[in-house]
Amino acid sequence: MPKLDFKHPSQPPAIPIWGGAKAIFRIALGRSLPPKWSLAISMLSRRVEMRRHPERQGRMAALLEALAPPGTSRRAIERQVLLARAIRRTGGHTYAPVFRRSRQWLLETFQPEGLDVLDEAKRAGHGAVILGSHAGLNSWVGPILIRLGYPLRLIQRRDISPEKLMLLQLDGWAGQVLPFPEKGEEGFHLKRLHDLVRQGEWIQHAASNPDHRTGLTGTLLGRTVRCRRAVWALGRLTGAPLIPVLALVDERLRPRLVVGSPITVAEREPQRDPMQAAFQSYLDFLGRSLATQPWNLSLFIWEKMIWPS
Repeated sequence: MPKLDFKHPSQPPAIPIWGGAKAIFRIALGRSLPPKWSLAISMLSRRVEMRRHPERQGRMAALLEALAPPGTSRRAIERQVLLARAIRRTGGHTYAPVFRRSRQWLLETFQPEGLDVLDEAKRAGHGAVILGSHAGLNSWVGPILIRLGYPLRLIQRRDISPEKLMLLQLDGWAGQVLPFPEKGEEGFHLKRLHDLVRQGEWIQHAASNPDHRTGLTGTLLGRTVRCRRAVWALGRLTGAPLIPVLALVDERLRPRLVVGSPITVAEREPQRDPMQAAFQSYLDFLGRSLATQPWNLSLFIWEKMIWPS
């Protein structure tokens, strides 16, 4: 799907006429169907896509097979590949299935686990960082939390699908998305995020971006991974809680919202780097959440996260 440049949300790009027409159709379809049906339809579309790109299917199957329990059948792996692709497409390019849903609908549909963590952070009245991950229905997390009543500013992004941009504009949220830092301006961007959090804002920030050059090292699903330091530096500088949230899909296509325990970056850690310790706490949460449902991983990002052995 063609993407639009969205590094400057205050000056959003124009949506092409044909792309806008397709976006309107997809939004109407996604809004009219239960999430389970949207995922099922997407799986059928991904089946056609995979037949056109057998090399991609083989690569994804190999990644999933390495994570699956011993004895998992080839047929099961093939279905999980389609499910992984459907989650990535439906959960990454749109949030139409949760667009303007009521709080009650969201609670009944997603059966959230751990909302007390967010409620406590909200009562405290301080800033917080919601940790985004390249897993599950990641573009749904922010809109769900906002509709549930949490004061969140959405994650920054370099580019965006026409469908997601249209949804943000309809919701009036496009201008609230954090700008994406230009190369060489990451330090200034981190300072801006620091100031927002210190002022009591809640922001989203990706925590699973690969970085093999200067990233933090940890263990996830039995593999060594390296990811960027920025969000952990932000936690250390602000003292704000870092709260991981995932919107996962089980094998029967049922979505679920999972909120992890708040992670804080200690000022001092006797035996290891405090940012390293916080990062591993996050990876432990991911590992517990994804061990039995690895199809929620964005598999090609997972492949990049793995530290070469």
